[in-house]
Amino acid sequence: MFALNNSRSKFADNSENKLLAMINTMIYEGDENYMAGIGLKRFKYAKLNDDGKTYGQVKTLSGAIECKVTLDLAEATLYCDDALKEQVSMFKSGTLTAGIDEDDDAIFAELLGKTVDEETGVVTSNVSDEPIYVGFGHIVPKMVNGAKKYKVEFFPKMKFKPFIVDAKTKGDNLEFTTPSVEATIFENEDGDWEKHKVYDTESEANTALDGFFVQSEVTGE
Repeated sequence: MFALNNSRSKFADNSENKLLAMINTMIYEGDENYMAGIGLKRFKYAKLNDDGKTYGQVKTLSGAIECKVTLDLAEATLYCDDALKEQVSMFKSGTLTAGIDEDDDAIFAELLGKTVDEETGVVTSNVSDEPIYVGFGHIVPKMVNGAKKYKVEFFPKMKFKPFIVDAKTKGDNLEFTTPSVEATIFENEDGDWEKHKVYDTESEANTALDGFFVQSEVTGE
């Protein structure tokens, strides 16, 4: 689900309500049937090629635990005759926060531009590291009027941020500590920042998710 950046609280409540309604309509494609999410699957990513339109090899990020998106919007309001006359909201950027089961060095060294020593396996984070642009997607199982559906959500252009995993000592009860990673969402060459579609079967959704990562006709990269 998408959330609004709290920095926009200075705007009138009715403006924010209109914006929420707009985003809700966009996400659910105007369908009158509310789709209740009942799960989260398949965090997938692929490097965005230099052409800004095609991707490299599609890979699994990690086990999916949680996903939240916060939007940062540019807004303008016009009041006249003591009433709100016009209100415009446009996408600036977004932040995707993903809860995962592990922070695999092989994956995140690539995503964050870190150096891995081939002999020792030591991963080094440096101030000059350059995270790569990627496409990212996942599947959200949902219930619609008693029927199970599968919503594919895809973000064409993102860049993950450096992170450190929290840790704490073992107490009386065992407790899993899992990483949470953030990525900045950008618009792509065509101005697109998110795509989605709902499918009847999980198999269809799996195929569709992979299909969002358009491959180069020449090299497949």
